[in-house]
Amino acid sequence: MKKLLFSMLVLGGICSNVMAQNPWVNDSVSMGTGSGNDVYYSMSTGTVKSENNKNWHLAFSMKAGDSSAIWANHNAGNAFVQVYNIHKDKSQWASVGLADTGTGTPCFNMDKSWSQGALNDIPSGDPFNFGWGTYNQVNHNLYGDSIFIVKANNIYYKILIDSLQATLMTYHFRVGDIAANTTATYTLAKGTKYANAIFAHFDLASGMDTLREPNIASWDILFNRYNSLVAQGGPAQPYSVVGALGNRGVTFGKAAMVHVDTANINYATYTTPWLTSISGIGYDWKSFIPPGGPWVVPDSLSYFIKDLSGKIYQLQFTGYSGTGTGNINFRKREVTPTAVNDIHSVVTQYQLFPNPAQNALSVLIDTKEYTEGSIQLLDISGKMLSSSAVKLQSGINAFTISTNALANGTYILFISGQNMLIKEKIIISK
Repeated sequence: MKKLLFSMLVLGGICSNVMAQNPWVNDSVSMGTGSGNDVYYSMSTGTVKSENNKNWHLAFSMKAGDSSAIWANHNAGNAFVQVYNIHKDKSQWASVGLADTGTGTPCFNMDKSWSQGALNDIPSGDPFNFGWGTYNQVNHNLYGDSIFIVKANNIYYKILIDSLQATLMTYHFRVGDIAANTTATYTLAKGTKYANAIFAHFDLASGMDTLREPNIASWDILFNRYNSLVAQGGPAQPYSVVGALGNRGVTFGKAAMVHVDTANINYATYTTPWLTSISGIGYDWKSFIPPGGPWVVPDSLSYFIKDLSGKIYQLQFTGYSGTGTGNINFRKREVTPTAVNDIHSVVTQYQLFPNPAQNALSVLIDTKEYTEGSIQLLDISGKMLSSSAVKLQSGINAFTISTNALANGTYILFISGQNMLIKEKIIISK
C-alpha cells in the first residue's frame, strides 16, 4: 500500500509530541523453568493455554494447506528429538539399523511456515515431493517413499509414513523400535478431534496421539522453543531458540530503530507488505551479553500484528528472564483504523489519535483513489474555528493537526469532499 506523507496542517504551531491512539497495556507470559512450556497467546485476551513442551515427539498436520507437514519436537532443544533421513526406501524397512544414522542426513523443522516439518526436510526439484512422500495427481493422496530414524528419549525408532488420505487427513504409518526389533502400525485421522487444530501430536513411546492445542481460532502467537537458522561465527545452522511463532493467517510488521511511541503513526511503512512468515516476530528481539548475561531487549523495536479478526496491534518486548524462569514481558496496544462501510466512499479506513488529545492530533486516511476536500474544525456549538484544503493520494495519507492553541473541551472534526465524509468528535484535555 502506497504511503504519502503530507505537509503538516498547522493550527497555531507544530507539536512533535504525538501520543498513541490507545494506551499501552502491560502483559507477560511464563514459559516456566527451562522454557519448558508452550504458551498460546491471544492479542485480545492474553494467555489462552500453557502446555508442557515435552509431551510429544512428532506432530502431524491436520490442515491440508500445510503440505502434509510432519514436525519433530525440537521445542525442548535439538537433543530431545533427532531426525535422520537415512536414504532408504520402504522396500528396505527390514534392513534398517542403528548404523544407518552414521550415513543419515539430519532433518529439521524450519520456521517460515507450518508446512516445513523435519520429515519434509528432503530437498527435491519435484513439486509433488513432500519429503516423506509423493503426491498422486490422480487420487490426490500421498504415498510414503522415505524411511527416517528418529531418536526420542534416547530410543531409536524407524519411521515410515505409508500414506495420507488427503481429503480426510488420515495418516497410515509404521513405527519400529530398532533395539527391540518390533514394529507397530498406526492410523491417525483428523475427525472431529482435530477439526480445529493445526497438528495432532504423537508420542512414539506410548503410541498415543494428543490434542495439545487450543482452538485454532482462539490464539494468535505461540511462545515456544523452535529451530531457526542462526549464524554463530560461520554459516547459519539450525539452532534451538526461544521466541514467538504466528498462527496460520496472522501477519506481521517490524519497526526497527524507530521510537515505539511514534512508530504506529506510519505503521503502513512497516506492514507493506504484511509478513506472512510464522516467524515474523521470531527470537531476535533479545540479545545476550556474555559471559554471564543479562538478556537485553532494545527499546526502539516493536512489531505490528494483524490478528485473526483483522485487528492490528503494536507489541513491544520489555524484558526476558532467560530460560531460568522463562518469563517474557511486553506491552501492547490496539492501533486498528476505523473502517468505512460505505461502498461509495473513496475512504476505506481512517484513524485519529490520540483522543483525548493534548497539543496535536494525528490523522491517517486510506483512500482508494486521488481526491480533494477540506478539513474543518468546529467547536461544540458549530462555530467554524478553521478550514483548510487537503489533497489525498491513493493509499495511506498521514498528517498532523496542532491543537496547541485550543482550550480543553469537545470539538468536531469534518473531513469532506467528493465521495468522502469523516465526522468525528475529538476531546482536548491538557
